[in-house]
Amino acid sequence: MHTVQYGGKKGKKYTLAEGTEYVVVRTRSRRTFSLPEAAASDLSSKARKLVADLECVLRFPNAGVEVLRYGGKVKAPAARGRARAALKRERDVQFAGRVLVDRASRVPVLYTENFFVKFDGSIGERRCRRTLKEYGLTVKRPLSYAPNAFFVAAPDGTGRKIFDIAATLLQEDAVELCHPELVREARKRQAFPEQWHLMKTTVDGVQINQHANVESAWGLSEGQGVTIAVIDDGVDLDHEEFASAGKIVAPRDVTRRTNDPRPGNWDDHGTACAGVACADGQHGASGVAPMARLMPIRFASALGSQAEADAFVWAAENGADVISCSWGPTDGDWWDTSDPVHDQVVPLPDATRLAIDWAVNNGRNGKGCVITWAAGNGNESVENDGYASYEKVIAVAACNDSGKRSAYSDFGQAVH
Repeated sequence: MHTVQYGGKKGKKYTLAEGTEYVVVRTRSRRTFSLPEAAASDLSSKARKLVADLECVLRFPNAGVEVLRYGGKVKAPAARGRARAALKRERDVQFAGRVLVDRASRVPVLYTENFFVKFDGSIGERRCRRTLKEYGLTVKRPLSYAPNAFFVAAPDGTGRKIFDIAATLLQEDAVELCHPELVREARKRQAFPEQWHLMKTTVDGVQINQHANVESAWGLSEGQGVTIAVIDDGVDLDHEEFASAGKIVAPRDVTRRTNDPRPGNWDDHGTACAGVACADGQHGASGVAPMARLMPIRFASALGSQAEADAFVWAAENGADVISCSWGPTDGDWWDTSDPVHDQVVPLPDATRLAIDWAVNNGRNGKGCVITWAAGNGNESVENDGYASYEKVIAVAACNDSGKRSAYSDFGQAVH
């Protein structure tokens, strides 16, 4: 068991268990390792035999990381150990090891060797850096959105000792917050193409009158002067519905840390979400605010990564009025309430929470950004989702064309 504490010395502790059914592999080349995608020449015959019995259940292509699940042929601890040892001997394998999981759902939670650390705002930066050095940690960069906050790294090979380091460092009098960078899969919360949500519409001969009455709102404003930041898997900057002059502002990719947020192959969720928000409507698809500007922010990193926090800071610093998020933790199967994923509690990391707070307090020239969040599609309590249920964001659930809660939509007190 390993424990992480969010919220400081008096904050809540979350415990992770060992997922004996998984192994995590990271390649040096950052190429796909698991079959059938991997080239046979990349693997020894022994490794190919091992990998053939492993199922890839999670992949972080930007980091060259894959989580593989053992099949029925590899169950004994000794056999699992031999499999990891063989994988480690592969030339292109940088790391092969055990995986931690959420205790309730068995969903994999990966740790990096990075930390978020925030010191008391009253002490000097020199003292902060000296303390970090005493713990063998290296400052990767200061974080602008909170005083005396740093993104730091432990030496390569520290492994699970990061949990002990974080717990000990948090007990320092000058340290307010400290937690390892824990990452898990981020799931997209899918949008639907039919536009009956905008106005009374006939779909397949059936009239639907369960819209948001945006035509009346357009009599007052179509979004002129408003900038909507869409944090998602990327936006097609060349799409005809985003082609009007001045439509795209301050594009950013917080994963690659570039200014090109175009999506990767098969990533179309962000483009769809941006369209729902502010497509021009000149070619048949109008957004709710067609005259609003679009700030596309590509976030293709794992849930809980520092890039997640960077996205909110970029949005607020570059003039976003509204920040839209249609992603979050993995949902349970909405039709199966016995799915253990329904019971997992996914906390909001301090690193991201403070970035959201900074945007809420400092965006819009001090009036604060409005942040909306898709509640989720698991037919489960949104209160278990530390992101959508955070009190400073607006959780948005889904309704169907009859004006009722959609069967898959999450529910709870945080829904607005």
